Amino acid sequence: MLITVILILACIVISYLRHRQNVKLLRSVSTPDRGTRSERRLVVKMLRRGVHPKAIFHDLYLQKRNGEFSQVDIVVATPQGLLAIEVKDYSGWLFGNEKQRYWTQVLNYGKEKYRFYNPIMQNAGHINALREQSEQFAHLPIFNVVLFAGNCTLKNVNYWADNTFVGYTSNISYVLKKVNEFCFAQYTDKREVARVLRRAVENGIDPDIVANHMASVQRKTVRQPQPTISWTPRFFRINWRRLMRY
Repeated sequence: MLITVILILACIVISYLRHRQNVKLLRSVSTPDRGTRSERRLVVKMLRRGVHPKAIFHDLYLQKRNGEFSQVDIVVATPQGLLAIEVKDYSGWLFGNEKQRYWTQVLNYGKEKYRFYNPIMQNAGHINALREQSEQFAHLPIFNVVLFAGNCTLKNVNYWADNTFVGYTSNISYVLKKVNEFCFAQYTDKREVARVLRRAVENGIDPDIVANHMASVQRKTVRQPQPTISWTPRFFRINWRRLMRY
């Protein structure tokens, strides 16, 4: 009995210390109140895999030419170009390809089906917003990376573009390795790139910008069945309404 208690306490202490270390790592890039939990976990994973903190930009709000803002989950600056990363939280089986406007989520062994906007297309909109920032951004290689968290399975998801990656957040090491195989990008001014991305991160601190962006998203959102997200066993399933971000 005593040994069991000691083991439990040891696990609690180790878990607490690891959590503190993760928070410390996260604060080198972002704060615990920015973005989603899955985004923050992905940031920590990249830091643990050797990505420099100054190369990661989390929860960016990029102003577009029409005055509206595009919210990007994560941008990573690499010698090969920029990674625009969209992080999705889903459960169930997911079907779709890069050409289809909507993908399908299947739950409960096929008894429930939901549509959601193609995340590759959604992230392509974010990439367009990045390219609008300056002439240098317009010509930089930008990789379209969509990573899924949660208890989901990509059953039949197809894409063909060389600069596109779709997978799980646990695949981030593979994505970074594959991007590293590309030729070096021709940065004309790396300081300008960092300055623009930092400003986009700072925009997320402005409550007016965030509120206006959310209002814009709500106006654009097409009414349709929304995905069900399950983080608990089937008999404790909770259905959430998920708001698509553009």
